[in-house]
Amino acid sequence: MGNPTDYVSGRCSQIFLIYKPSFAGSGVFLALFAVLIPITLALGIKYKSSVFATAVVTGLTLEVMGYIGRLLLHNTPTDRSGFILFLIGTIVGPTFICGSIFLIPPQIFTIYGEEFRSWRPVWYSFVLYVLTAVSLVLELAGVLVSTIQDGIGKVDIGSHVLVAGLVIQLVALVIFIGHAILFAIAVQTRHHMLDIKFASIYNSRSFKAFLFAFTFAVLLLVLRTAYRIAAIAEGFNSSIAQSETLLLILDGLMVLLATLILLAFFPGRILRDSGSQTLPRRSPRTPLQPIRVAPYDLPSTRSSPTYNRTSIKSSTPGYSLRKLAPPLLRNMVDSDALW
Repeated sequence: MGNPTDYVSGRCSQIFLIYKPSFAGSGVFLALFAVLIPITLALGIKYKSSVFATAVVTGLTLEVMGYIGRLLLHNTPTDRSGFILFLIGTIVGPTFICGSIFLIPPQIFTIYGEEFRSWRPVWYSFVLYVLTAVSLVLELAGVLVSTIQDGIGKVDIGSHVLVAGLVIQLVALVIFIGHAILFAIAVQTRHHMLDIKFASIYNSRSFKAFLFAFTFAVLLLVLRTAYRIAAIAEGFNSSIAQSETLLLILDGLMVLLATLILLAFFPGRILRDSGSQTLPRRSPRTPLQPIRVAPYDLPSTRSSPTYNRTSIKSSTPGYSLRKLAPPLLRNMVDSDALW
């Protein structure tokens, strides 16, 4: 284990990582994350999902930077710059990937119907995106304070700020999951109100598989975030933080699997038809009303006891049943066709 005097001797990286990182493990994750970058860009261009692809690519680039830092620590464990790269890349990178998943539900809401939302769109965007932005700021500040500043007190302050940023990220994920559960309950209990316009999408196997895979990816990111909170809260020199196996499995592998799932079920490919449909949706609060027939009745038929063709002609000059029939037929509407 490290000695507290290492904090003031310029060897912060050694007190944080008291083992030499595996060259093979770091190299494999670096290569895998790097390969996914051009794939994500190609999918984003093909399916016109530039914002989602940019967020994922940013996260992948930071992950690559983080594992480059681990390779530097393999050669020189006391390299402070290598440790800073490792910490920024592996902590801030997944935050961008978490932010990218928040972009997907609005498209799902469009398919099922905005009336099933538990939140208004403005509140959804404000809460989740603001929490993500605050999380990013706190994570960057925590990493810089705990690695650049020397002294036990400064490192403790930085680690506390870093934990706060990770906790906010976890809170955003929990809120996101809660919102998704409420939406799913609303769809299940009021499925008879679904608009058939998108029935070909939400009844397809690919869409149902996408929902399952998307849920699994979110849970992987929750597990990864909970692990990093526990590792840093226990201290950089704790057994959890110093276990390379736990780091590679509960951090690197979880983020890698979540990203692979998002790319295999790329939202722009599965949900591409939802953006092309521009027909107005029917709001359940303002149902369509059947068109009323003109406020006059048809003339009495010949079978009526009061029927008198002479009286009709005399009371209404120029009156003709043939002239009356077409307007009436034009005003008659089949009520079944409205629904």
